[in-house]
Amino acid sequence: MYLLIAVVAIMVLGLKLFRYLQIKPRPRPKCLDDASLGVHKYFKSDGVKLHYVESGDPSKPLVMFVHGFPEFWYSWRHQIKHFNQEYHVVALDMRGYGDSEKPAGVPNYAIGHLVEDLKNLAEHVDKPKFHLVAHDWGGGVAWHFVSKYPEMVKSYTACNIPHVTSLRDQQRGSWEQMLKSWYMLFFQLPVLPEFMMMKQDNQCFYGIAKEAGLHKDEELINVYKFAFPDFTTWNRTINYYRAAVRSTIFKNPKSLPYMKGLKDIKVPCMSIFGTDDKYLSVDSAKGTNKYVKNHRLELVPGVSHWIQQEAPEKVNPLLQDFMKNNA
Repeated sequence: MYLLIAVVAIMVLGLKLFRYLQIKPRPRPKCLDDASLGVHKYFKSDGVKLHYVESGDPSKPLVMFVHGFPEFWYSWRHQIKHFNQEYHVVALDMRGYGDSEKPAGVPNYAIGHLVEDLKNLAEHVDKPKFHLVAHDWGGGVAWHFVSKYPEMVKSYTACNIPHVTSLRDQQRGSWEQMLKSWYMLFFQLPVLPEFMMMKQDNQCFYGIAKEAGLHKDEELINVYKFAFPDFTTWNRTINYYRAAVRSTIFKNPKSLPYMKGLKDIKVPCMSIFGTDDKYLSVDSAKGTNKYVKNHRLELVPGVSHWIQQEAPEKVNPLLQDFMKNNA
């Protein structure tokens, strides 16, 4: 009798847990196929099929947009529409995200692979030199890219992502940044971080949207829930954090060539940084000056980490001016 009760209790708890972690299937949102945002295309990067959205005139200068976590190409929708009249625009789904392939295993998300993905995309669209714009994790990859391949970059704009060495300086020497970085350590755990992000039908996206004042935009929240439909997607995207920490601790020799030029970047760089960022400190953004010879810092008061989505009316003119001055 007691055994039966225990079995029933376990089954009930298991069902509740399943429902708690379940992500509802959704039809593809129509906004993802908005013709004004461009055409969906694919290319192979070291055997991995990656998705990007392309718009504008291919004869014009290229602007490459690279998203952060947990986002995908659509996070640049406001910038795509603004710039595809004057530029050739591509917005990448990084490996593990969106419609790009999602190779298993932490080593597939080491910095070398991520940097080469950007290089391979530029070569795929036949643009040996271009303007690079990136946010959050995409920005971390981009800092390594401009140090490794400076000859390919006309300008780099980092949206709410400090220079990676400045960020490490603050993580070691500032309690503010140490506390803000707590989730990076949490993401080193197996399985649990994925479940925490998945819970209650990807409820995390409501919280993210609320930070940016976009929580009343139900279509936007639905788009992100659609783009992160399962454990696999969350696992692959969180693996970026796992790969970064493991590379730092174990000194991955394959990553070393992508670290060499980090402390002496000569490419023209601009940092656009919303001062209400919950994850990165203003001091880490200011510290970028130490590692970049030609650096412009634009602080945007009262704006969150999700700056290009929250404040495109401030971001786009800054981008326009910076790219024009570094044509």
